[in-house]
Formats: sequence, C-alpha cells, structure tokens
Amino acid sequence: MMYGSLCTEFYDADKKFATSEEVNFYKSLFKKSDLLLEPMCGSGRLLIPLMQEGYAIYGLDNSHDMLESCKKRAGQFGLTPILYEEKIETASFPHQYNGIIIPFGSFQLFYPRQLAFQMLEKFKTYLKPNGKLVMDLFVPWDVLWENNAEERSHREVETDNGALIKIENHSVANKYEQFILSKSKYTKLVDGKVVGQENEQMYIAWYYRYEIELMLEKCGFKNIIYRERFLNHSNHMTFVAEPS
Repeated sequence: MMYGSLCTEFYDADKKFATSEEVNFYKSLFKKSDLLLEPMCGSGRLLIPLMQEGYAIYGLDNSHDMLESCKKRAGQFGLTPILYEEKIETASFPHQYNGIIIPFGSFQLFYPRQLAFQMLEKFKTYLKPNGKLVMDLFVPWDVLWENNAEERSHREVETDNGALIKIENHSVANKYEQFILSKSKYTKLVDGKVVGQENEQMYIAWYYRYEIELMLEKCGFKNIIYRERFLNHSNHMTFVAEPS
C-alpha cells in the first residue's frame, strides 16, 4: 500500500505547501495561459499554490486519500481542482499540455527502470510542441558510504487537530541496481492512545545526472536544461526538456 490515509495526514502536516521560491520557478517557465498537468499531484502541495497564481493545472494520482485531501485543502481557498484518480501507467489524459511537472523526486517511484522509460515516452506524447517536461530528482548520497546501505529512522509530526502521527522507517539500498526498498509504519495517537496504524512499502530508484539526460534523449526529448536546486532540505537535480 502507498499513500493511504495516515501517510496523507503525515505528509500534509510535514510538507504543507510549496514555497514561494518553488512556485516562482514554475512561473518563470510557464505563462498563465498554459495548460499544465501534474501527474503525481498528491494532496496538492504544489498544485494548489499554482492554482492560486491563476494557472490552469490538472492533477492525477492513484491515491484516493491524497486526492480527497487535495480537494479539501483547495476548498479552503475557494478553489475546485480538476483531479483524476487513476494509475498513471494506464491513464489516458484528456488533453495535450504545455507543461508536465513532476516535483520532489516523484518520478523515482517508477520502478523498475523499464517503467521509467515507458513513462517518459508517455509524457512526451501528451506534451504540445515546444511543451516542457519538468522533473526534480535526488541522489541519496548517504547510502553510498560503506556500511550505510541499511537505515532505520523515526519521525513524528503533530496534525492541525492535535493528533500525533509517528513513522518508523526501515530502508535497504541496492547500490548497484540503484534503488531503495523502503518499508514504513505509521501510527496515529490521540491523547496518547493509538487510534490507527498503516504499513507502506515502496521502491525508490535513483539516477545520476548524465543517466537522466541520456534517458531523455533516448525517449525523444531535446533542449535539456539541468539545474541544481535545494528543495525539502536536500539537494535536487531539476531537468527541463522539450519533445523533439
């Protein structure tokens, strides 16, 4: 299971909304008249701020809980997002877009690697001529150190209604195949009492700069721009590419 109800609550409390700096980056790439798609939009961390700026942006995700949260959070600002609950691998999009945006390393959830190639090819078909694919990716440099391939971590956040959600994570990295198997357990407490638990497992692939550039070229993208950005307390690589 990925991105269930407790994960959604944790994510919303932990990440809130995109910063003005992040939003301004997309404003530098797209006009207000452009039609955008965020195919892994989650609960609207980026989608909602872009809607507030006047952008027409469609959202798609396969997590019902995330999309319900997106609707609720957007509604607090008087916004009604256009959202599709589907698996992106099998979804058919209703338009071609001026921009497809995949922030915060979400592209790295496509596993195995062959699926990542397939998704790049799919995104290309849904971009208008001179449209832009924008992706943020990260390399988990810490796991590359000797004896650092396995990690256990604990975190907790407090929700707006005063509940506490704890996450216990166990991650094992394969340095040679370049993926992490991440297993998490979410526990929700209200007044010190456990009221819910949820398990989650996901694969997170990683790529180096020139790998992604070669993948984009192989899938028919051109005019590839690379930038380094600091997002979510860590370094990210941002790629902007156009269909050829």
